[in-house]
Amino acid sequence: MNLSRIVGLSSSFVINLFAGRLSPQLGFHNANHTENVVTAVQEIGLKVGISPDELDLITIAAWFHDTGYTKCYAGHEQLSAAIARDFLLENELDTVQIERITSCILATTFPQKPKNSFEMVLCDADFYHFSRPDYAKFEKSLRREWATCLNLYYTDEQWNMLNLEMLSSHVYFTSYGKIVLQERKQKNIDQLRQLISIDGQRL
Repeated sequence: MNLSRIVGLSSSFVINLFAGRLSPQLGFHNANHTENVVTAVQEIGLKVGISPDELDLITIAAWFHDTGYTKCYAGHEQLSAAIARDFLLENELDTVQIERITSCILATTFPQKPKNSFEMVLCDADFYHFSRPDYAKFEKSLRREWATCLNLYYTDEQWNMLNLEMLSSHVYFTSYGKIVLQERKQKNIDQLRQLISIDGQRL
């Protein structure tokens, strides 16, 4: 079957799945995040020279990578891979290609440990928002999600410190991520440092 057609079928399936099964409490891990990751996969994949067919496989993985959230929160990656595998088998995709797709999905498990260029592209795309100029919008959505779904509450200072630690310790894997996205992410790190005061002094 033509991979481009599978991409289209995957996008329709996931959008409908989220509309019918995803809790509205998930203000971050929702259809909007998935669509952003798909867009980021296209950008990163093209920049690092991924072939069209390979990029289609990573794009399919991007569509499915958070579908497990429709069933559970912790450990959703395994369920996401299972949902993808069942759908792709039904649509008669080659088993080798299915394995590459599900491996990509599983590689997004935190902490990320991608083993090849396929997985690196998806992992970088999943945290592409760290590099966006409107990063604050995404971290606020995640903060609300953690409060409603996980009962995790933070003061503003605690949350800013947590974000600073996360962005500072995070690494991109692709060459594009290490050069372009890292530079953009650094601007968000610098802004967070300006917000945080320790012993009356700025970091």
